[in-house]
Amino acid sequence: MLPLATRYSGNSGGLTSEEKAIPTRSKAKVNVRRRAIVITLLATVSMFVWAATSLSSNQPCISLESAECDGPGGDNSGGSIDSAQVFMGMVSTDHLRENLKYYTSGTHVAGTNDTQGAYTRDYFLRQGIDAKIVEYYPWMNYPLDQRVLLFNATTHEVLFEAGLTEDPVPGDPASYDPNNLPAFHGYSANGNITGQVVYANYGTFTDFKVLANAGINVKGKVVLMRYGSMLRGLQVHAAHTHGAIGALLYSDPADDGYAKGKVYPKGPWRPESSFQRGTVSLLQIYPGDPLTPGYPAKRDAPRIDPKDAKNINRIPSLPLSYRDAIPLLQALQGHGRNASEIDGDWVGGLITKGIEYWTGPSILNVNLLNRVEYRTVPIQNVIGRIKGWEDPDHAVIIGNHRDAWCAGASDPSSGSAALLELARTFGELRKLGWRPRRSIILASWDAGENGLIGSTEWVEENVDWLRANAVGYVNVNAAVGGDVFGAHASPVFKNLLYKVAKQIPCPGTNETMYDAWLRNSSNSTDYGDLASTRRPPIAPLALGSDYTAFMAHAGISSIDLGFSGSVGAYHSNYDSLVRMASFIDPEMKLHQTITRFWGLLALRLADDPVLGLNAASYAKDLNGYIRLLRRHISSFETPSSGQRVSDQSSNQEILSAKKLRHLHAAQKQLLASAHVLERDKRHLRLVYGEDCQMKGHRRHESCLRLRESINDRSSQLERHFIDPEGIPGREWYKHSLVGPDRWTGYGSQVFPALAEAAEDKDWKRFQKYEKRVAELIYEAAWFLRDV
Repeated sequence: MLPLATRYSGNSGGLTSEEKAIPTRSKAKVNVRRRAIVITLLATVSMFVWAATSLSSNQPCISLESAECDGPGGDNSGGSIDSAQVFMGMVSTDHLRENLKYYTSGTHVAGTNDTQGAYTRDYFLRQGIDAKIVEYYPWMNYPLDQRVLLFNATTHEVLFEAGLTEDPVPGDPASYDPNNLPAFHGYSANGNITGQVVYANYGTFTDFKVLANAGINVKGKVVLMRYGSMLRGLQVHAAHTHGAIGALLYSDPADDGYAKGKVYPKGPWRPESSFQRGTVSLLQIYPGDPLTPGYPAKRDAPRIDPKDAKNINRIPSLPLSYRDAIPLLQALQGHGRNASEIDGDWVGGLITKGIEYWTGPSILNVNLLNRVEYRTVPIQNVIGRIKGWEDPDHAVIIGNHRDAWCAGASDPSSGSAALLELARTFGELRKLGWRPRRSIILASWDAGENGLIGSTEWVEENVDWLRANAVGYVNVNAAVGGDVFGAHASPVFKNLLYKVAKQIPCPGTNETMYDAWLRNSSNSTDYGDLASTRRPPIAPLALGSDYTAFMAHAGISSIDLGFSGSVGAYHSNYDSLVRMASFIDPEMKLHQTITRFWGLLALRLADDPVLGLNAASYAKDLNGYIRLLRRHISSFETPSSGQRVSDQSSNQEILSAKKLRHLHAAQKQLLASAHVLERDKRHLRLVYGEDCQMKGHRRHESCLRLRESINDRSSQLERHFIDPEGIPGREWYKHSLVGPDRWTGYGSQVFPALAEAAEDKDWKRFQKYEKRVAELIYEAAWFLRDV
C-alpha cells in the first residue's frame, strides 16, 4: 500500500513537519514508495491538466436528485426527488401517535410478549422492507413472591409491611393493567433474609467508605439506598462487597419526586407509591445473556453454570417507593449518625416531611423476601433491511429496544414509535423511486431492559460481518422523556451531528435544533475538556443502551440521541400514554423532531457519496481524553504536607505517569494522518467530484477506488481502537479509548485500562497499557494514510 504522504510533495499541498514525522515501517517499503513517487507525481500532474481543460464542459454530477446521477443500470438513489426534504415533510405526528398508542397498549416485558415482535415485523413488510424475526434464548428471571417487613425481633410484632405495588390512577388505563409487575429487579438473587437496616445514601463505594470512617458496620445488615449516581446493579454489588446480606433501593423525592415539581397525575414527577424497576445485572462486567458471555445465546449454545456468571449479584434486592421507605427511615432515627453531620448530600427530600436521615443500624429488623423464577426463554429481535443500490454490502444500522417493564411510553416506546415511522417514510420514499446508496438496517431489539440482551446477542453473532461492513450505528432509546435534546457519540460523528441539527426546526420556536441544543447546553460542565463554548458538547459513549455492544465490543462508531428532562415515571406504571399526552409531548412535536433527526442522520450515512465522518474530530478529542486522564491520575497524589517516604515514592511514580509521553506522541500522529485523509477528500472533490460521474472508464474507476478508500478509512477508524485482549478484569469491553466506569457504570471513563491501573496504583500495569494503547493509535494513524 502506498502512503498518501507520497502523493503530496513539493510546494503544492506539502505535508507539515508533524505529518512527516510518522515513523517509517521498513527500508524495503520505503524504497518501493520512492520508486512510486515519480509515477504518482506524473499521474497527478496529468489529472490536474485534464481537470483544467475538461471540468468546465463535463461538470461531475453532484446532486442525488438529478436524473443524470442514476446508478449503474439505470438504478438510482433518489430519482427526481430531494429525498431529505421529502422525508422531512413526510414525518407525521398522527402516525407517531398511533404507533405510540399501539406500543403502550399494555405491559410488554421481555420474553412474555411475542405479539409486538410479529406486529413490528409485519409493519416493516407492509412498507416493502425485507424483515425477519431473529430469536435468542437468554436466561432471565421473573417475580414470584416479594415481601418487606419491619418487625420487633424480640416480640415478633410486625410494625409495617411494604405495599410493593403502585396505586392505580383514575383515567390512566396503564396503571390498571393486570399484567403490571410488582416491585422487582431483573437478575436479582433469590433470598429470604433478616437483619437490621443501615442507610447508605446512594450506595457508592465512597458512601460505604464514609460509613466505615464513621464506625458504621454494614456486615450482616440490610442496606437502604436511594436510586441515582450509578448503575443499580453496582449499588447492590457495593453493598454486598461491604458485607450486606440484602439491598433495598428507593426513589427519593429529592431526585425525581415532589421536590422537582408536581407529581403524577397533577404533574410529570414521581408520586409517593411509585418505584423504579430495573435490572441489577453488573453490566459494567458484560451485558447480554449471563450464561453465554462473548457468544450468541442460540437455542443450542453451550452455557456456563450460573454460579460462574460474573455479571450477576448474589444478594436479594428490591425497589421501594418513598412511601414504603419512610417507615424504614423512621426506624433509623436516633441510631448511628445523623446524615446531616456526615454530608449534606446524604439528606434527601423527605426532610420536608419531617423525616430525618440517620445511618443506623436500626434496633428493629427487616425481613426481605425475594423469590424469583429463572428460566431460558426466547426473545425476538426484528431485523429489517433496505438494500443499497450502489454499495449494498455496507450498511448503516438504526435501532431501538422494544420491551419495557411496563407500558413504557417514554422508555422505550417513544423510540419504537419513531422507528416504525422511519420504516413508513422510507417505504414511501421507495415508492417515489428512492433507494439508499448503502443498505439501511432497522433493528427492533428485545430484552434491552434486562441487560441489553437482544442487541448484544445480535452483535456477538454478527461481529465479523459488522467489523467488515458497518458504517455506523444510530441508537434511540427513550426518544422523548422531556424537552432537552442531547447526544452521545463517537467523535467521528461530531460534525455530521451539528450539520444535521442545523437542518431540523426546533418545535415551537424559530430556532433550529442546533440553536436550542447549544442554548440548553451553554452551562454544561460535563467533559469540560471536550466541550466548546461555540458548539454543543457531545459526550463519549459509555454504557446504558443498545449502542454498547456496537461501540465497546465491536468497534462500530455509534450515536445515541434523545430528549430528556422529566424522568419522574422512569420504569414505573406511570410512564404511560396519558402522562406523555398530558405533560411531555401533547402534540407529538418532539416525537416528530427526533424522528426527523434520526432519519436524516440515517439518510446522510446511507446516501452521501463521501461519508460525513471526521477523523480529525476524533484526534482532537483524544487530546481532551489525555487531559482527563491526567486529571484522574492527579487525584491519587498525596499532599506534600505530612508525606511518608512511601508517599513520596508513590508521588514520583504518579508524576512520571502523568507525562503520558506515548499517548501524546500517538495523538499527534493520529491528527496528522487525519489531516492527510481530509486532503484526500479535497483531492477527490477537486479532481473527480464526489459522485464519480464522468466520462472515461479509467477515470471513473480511479475515482471509485479513491472514494471507496476514503469511506473505508473513515468508517473503519473505530475498529483500530479495539484491543482484542479487552480491559483487564472486564475483557468483554474491548475499546481502548473509552468504556464504562467500573465504579458507576453509566459514567464514561477515558482510557479505562490506564485509569483502572492508576486507581489500583499499579504503575507497571499502567506503563504497559499506555504503550499498548499508544500502539493501537499509531496503527490507526497508519491506516488513515493507506489508500
